[in-house]
Amino acid sequence: MLAYPVAEAETLLESKLATAQQSLENCEEDLDFLREQITTLEVATARLYNWEVTMKRKEKAENGGDDEPADQKKILPNG
Repeated sequence: MLAYPVAEAETLLESKLATAQQSLENCEEDLDFLREQITTLEVATARLYNWEVTMKRKEKAENGGDDEPADQKKILPNG
């Protein structure tokens, strides 16, 4: 185990505390950035989903109201 004089120990602990506080600030900044990126990703995903729904509705309207797009129609035997 190491032993330090009181003055040197205080200096060492103060520097460790400063380093830890700086690291905490960096982590909080990174967390804020990630939260912003998650929000951006969620918005982009919602927009893509809405675009896909719109395209499917247009395709359905163009196909005369069929339930399924032409390339996905099921071929039923004997029917």
